[in-house]
Amino acid sequence: MEIIRLIPLIGFLVFCLQIGIRAFVLQRKGTKLSDRKSSFKAIISSAFLIVFFFIFLNELVYKAGLIHFSVLPDVLHPLLIGNVIFTTCGIVLLLLSNLLMLVSLRALNQSLRFGLNKGNLGKLVTSGIYARSRNPFFLAINCLFVGIALIFPSLFFIAICLLTLVSIHLFILKEERFMHKNYGKDYKNYAKTVRRYF
Repeated sequence: MEIIRLIPLIGFLVFCLQIGIRAFVLQRKGTKLSDRKSSFKAIISSAFLIVFFFIFLNELVYKAGLIHFSVLPDVLHPLLIGNVIFTTCGIVLLLLSNLLMLVSLRALNQSLRFGLNKGNLGKLVTSGIYARSRNPFFLAINCLFVGIALIFPSLFFIAICLLTLVSIHLFILKEERFMHKNYGKDYKNYAKTVRRYF
């Protein structure tokens, strides 16, 4: 059972590593991944993400039993359910999330972009996994957080999972409007034949 507690941490780290390596390789090739400017809003957003990442990683390491302290209040720690079926489903979702991310990043190739900027458009990708789902990258993120919440069903991970699902869906809706506006008829035809998620 102890090894199972490590799976969410390893899955999360592998997931992040895939994105980081792909971003690094594309930047080395000269691909502009983002058009973020150093505004006050961008600095606050980055600081929030760093704090969130630290808390989330601290909680994963704590739940894995590698450290004996957590930055979260005790009320957020109790596991609500410790079901073998949920744990198994969580592990499957973690594996699926990493596989989906790997396949998504390979299909995106040079078109990986962070943020919505019409001055930094990549090629519209409609082949590979993107012929089956318009958003496998985001689907992978959803699977990751649902998987972690199933393995460690604490109030913290369940809340993060729900916030992630809602945030991702809202971002997808915003991105679809952006895609319709910037890719026009090509995206409209693509959206008619390929579903949003699966």
